[in-house]
Amino acid sequence: MGNTFYFAWEPALMSWIQAHLGTFGTKFMSACSAFGEEKILIAIMCTLYFIIDKEAAKYIARRFMISSCGFSEIKNIACRLRPYFVHNNVKCLKPVDKSADLYDISHQGYSFPSGHSAGSACIIGGTAIWFKKAWLSIIATIIVLLVGISRFSLGVHYPTDVLVGWVIGIGSIFLFSLMEKLIKKRWVIYLIVIAVFSTGLFFCTTTDFFSNYGMMLGVFAADLFEERFIKFEKPKNIFIGLLRMAGALVIYFGVNILIKMPFSSEFLSAGTAASHFVRIVRYALVLFLPIGLYPMCFKPIEKLFNK
Repeated sequence: MGNTFYFAWEPALMSWIQAHLGTFGTKFMSACSAFGEEKILIAIMCTLYFIIDKEAAKYIARRFMISSCGFSEIKNIACRLRPYFVHNNVKCLKPVDKSADLYDISHQGYSFPSGHSAGSACIIGGTAIWFKKAWLSIIATIIVLLVGISRFSLGVHYPTDVLVGWVIGIGSIFLFSLMEKLIKKRWVIYLIVIAVFSTGLFFCTTTDFFSNYGMMLGVFAADLFEERFIKFEKPKNIFIGLLRMAGALVIYFGVNILIKMPFSSEFLSAGTAASHFVRIVRYALVLFLPIGLYPMCFKPIEKLFNK
């Protein structure tokens, strides 16, 4: 089913924290944990891409793809059970998938390393690195630390999961930067990354890997397509930027729903090769369409709006 390994101080620390959290503390930690979740990270990326700085969003997204696929593969290699699977004195206060059984590995995932910690370190930390503002770096550091602490406080990760997650998130930023220095053509970098992580198709069993692999395909394709055929400019004002972002979110969630409609919930959660394939295609399309294809509409829509 999975592997169990930990330092003795880890469950002891988690049990002590949970004994002193209380209702407010649990809610506060749950709120902190949200900054490492998909919806918040997508909102940050959309705000950057459609309103503030497209190049900043691309810089972070490229690196996040390495981080997300990397921690997913490591999870499936280490197969470390979540703390509440192993320790009776550690409770799960915020399950990864509320709709699934608490002990369903395929949906709740493995513990090592922490995806929330890696994602927040890469996206929020990457934002601070791109803009090089002292105040932003301080805020980013506090948020990333709180996300990590919340994960083991809520019983879904060991502290060592969080530490390694931070290393993967920050490490992915510098790894991709190194690849850009050594390899000038970005499409070549993309092919190398896609090929490296395709290994996970043969041994990964948790849904997060297939979601992340699909996201990677969508982001890489959208980046090359937008840069080659569209090259949209920063919005003239925040109102136009908000309209762009609203349209992208409608496409994202709408396409996600439409693609799932022909399939039963049992099929989508079956964990078969076919369901994994559908998941990869779904996540690739729900990212390629809003960030790659959708920007083609910006100029004609804005001309119509101006008239």
